[in-house]
Amino acid sequence: MTLEKQVTSLELSKRLKELGVKQESFAFWHEATNGTVTLINRDRWLPAILADIYSAFTVAELGEMLPQNYGTRYDGQGWSVYDGNGKYVVGMSTDTEADARAKMSIYLIENNFLTLQ
Repeated sequence: MTLEKQVTSLELSKRLKELGVKQESFAFWHEATNGTVTLINRDRWLPAILADIYSAFTVAELGEMLPQNYGTRYDGQGWSVYDGNGKYVVGMSTDTEADARAKMSIYLIENNFLTLQ
């Protein structure tokens, strides 16, 4: 499986940064001024280009951010988020588990159910 399938998409990574999520992750998306998008690991990025860097969170990194009673399931067609009661959360289905967890994190932050440290 490629690294791109194991981390949050550029779009969701940008939204998490806008919401104030700390930019600490194993990998980062770099969006150059010419529109080129590259996925790089943390050993290769330069602090000078921090404005163009977005954390590409892994499933494990997002799992540490989410409340323990939330999780993900693969139903054969896509990834879905469920709450502590085992109920699917509507509108959170995605192609990758990382994006499912990112969407749930965004929802919880926007609705003040999850506070950032």
